[in-house]
Amino acid sequence: WDLMRCVDYLEAMPKVDTGRIGCAGLSLGGEMAMWLGAMDERIAAEFCSGFLTTMDQMESHHCMCWKFNGLRELVDFADIYALTAPRALICQNGLQEQETHFHVPLARHVLSEIEPAYRDLAAPDMVSLDVHEGGHEIELDPMLDFFEQHLR
Repeated sequence: WDLMRCVDYLEAMPKVDTGRIGCAGLSLGGEMAMWLGAMDERIAAEFCSGFLTTMDQMESHHCMCWKFNGLRELVDFADIYALTAPRALICQNGLQEQETHFHVPLARHVLSEIEPAYRDLAAPDMVSLDVHEGGHEIELDPMLDFFEQHLR
């Protein structure tokens, strides 16, 4: 709700091109970007770093701030990300992430669950996973390139 109100604020600014609004975040910020992209079609491009995972993975070794009553019985994070389709989505995870956190092999699996929504909406090239050499961090150049490509 708060993030959508921020988009309202941006739209009210005269110098903002409302067709070119994007969002990005790392970790909990990546989760917030996931929710905003899924729930607000005004987001033209979404960049989520350090949060492409499953709810099973988040059940251990993480805070439970992501868990809403009844959510888990209905969906997993891949389903929420898929709501962004056909708009631009890139997720980013680092190779140095611990296996108990946002591990790249798990991220690749989750991406494979998101991709069918993009294929069904004739936008298979609008979703991808960027893997970098670091850990739980944003690699900025791919993020800037992504926004340049999708919001220029």
